[in-house]
Amino acid sequence: MIADIRPGSKKFYAEEHFFGGIDRSGFFTISEANYLIHYGHTLKGLYDGSLMPETETEHKFVAALESEEPVMLYEHKLWQKFLYAVYRASHRSSAVSNSKGSMSPTDFYNEMFHDAY
Repeated sequence: MIADIRPGSKKFYAEEHFFGGIDRSGFFTISEANYLIHYGHTLKGLYDGSLMPETETEHKFVAALESEEPVMLYEHKLWQKFLYAVYRASHRSSAVSNSKGSMSPTDFYNEMFHDAY
């Protein structure tokens, strides 16, 4: 897959969330992990607003984040999978529910990890 998106300023391993990095988390295929490692910082920046979109794919990604409709954009689906994986990884070892248990993965990520990068 040739990405029409800027590579990240550095490799994105998300070790704060996944011990050993994204590629060893067990949540992603090899190609998904490689894509996140190379483009994850850009996706995160577009997601949190710290980067402005420059390419067509980046504009579509930002539009998809704001859309309520189902989106077929690979980057959007992969980022949603990443958010869900962060949510699952943080709740994996918790046997007791807490007040954050009813949050969506996106809300959980925004509240708990917004400034982690």
